[in-house]
Amino acid sequence: MSTSNPSLRQPGLIVYLCGLGTSALALWLVQIANDNGENIMGWYANGIIPAGALLVGIASGLGYAIGSRLLHVKLSKAFVLGMITTAIIDYFAAQYLTYLSLIERMHIPPERFGFTDYLREISESMSFKKRYGSDAGEPLGGWGYAYKLLEIGGYAVGAMLPSLLVFGMPYCKNCQQYLKKHRTGHIHSPEQWAEVKKLKSKERQPALQAAINALTARANQLVAPIARAPLTETEAAIAALDPTLQKGAAARITWVLKKCPRCDAHHLQLSLTHFTVDKKVATNVVGTFDKTNVPQPEVA
Repeated sequence: MSTSNPSLRQPGLIVYLCGLGTSALALWLVQIANDNGENIMGWYANGIIPAGALLVGIASGLGYAIGSRLLHVKLSKAFVLGMITTAIIDYFAAQYLTYLSLIERMHIPPERFGFTDYLREISESMSFKKRYGSDAGEPLGGWGYAYKLLEIGGYAVGAMLPSLLVFGMPYCKNCQQYLKKHRTGHIHSPEQWAEVKKLKSKERQPALQAAINALTARANQLVAPIARAPLTETEAAIAALDPTLQKGAAARITWVLKKCPRCDAHHLQLSLTHFTVDKKVATNVVGTFDKTNVPQPEVA
């Protein structure tokens, strides 16, 4: 019997309940803030980024990501669409809690000022503080509805962000397990940053580029034989690298090997870290080798 292509486990009720749990916690915190006169959902950055809605959305979506990671369940596209729908419902639930807090504080009967009246009021009367001073600007009027749509979008995007991070993690479909970090190695440039940074700016860039080029060429030579090699050869190649991190090197390439806890499926990523001319540190991925679809042996 072959186990090479099992059907993937579905996220199911437990993962969904984890998301609902953090959503309820986020809404509860919003309510506490409302009771203290702070409308988190109305926070904006640079006059257009719905920062508050984005932050509350991230908090509400943490449960989906945590449930997916701990239960080793890969989220499907259908489940993600369900998350978006739930996030939109959560957004209006948060607004409804704000509405209830307002009419209770102002002693306004619900029949005199309904929820739709509240939504229209907060949209059309929305304004931003003037750049200089603490006075509020002119109401946005009809443009306020566009900002509310931005809030809804920000909340939905925020709710998906934690799960997107987990979604991008290497995953073994055969064993239905997220891979774990197995081994790490480094290749360092012989050039030291302490020496390179003493150079003049116009000399520093060529020196750094030469160090990076030499380092990349060496990494390519080492990785070429193991690009399609089994786990044992990949492990041996990384074991021959420097296991310690030398922060003083002008550049380095870090090899990170992740492995399935149950089989030889693995994932290798190479990242280049180097100093820049303006004395900052930059990191970017320069190579990825995904060997998670390793055929499983036949079982009699």
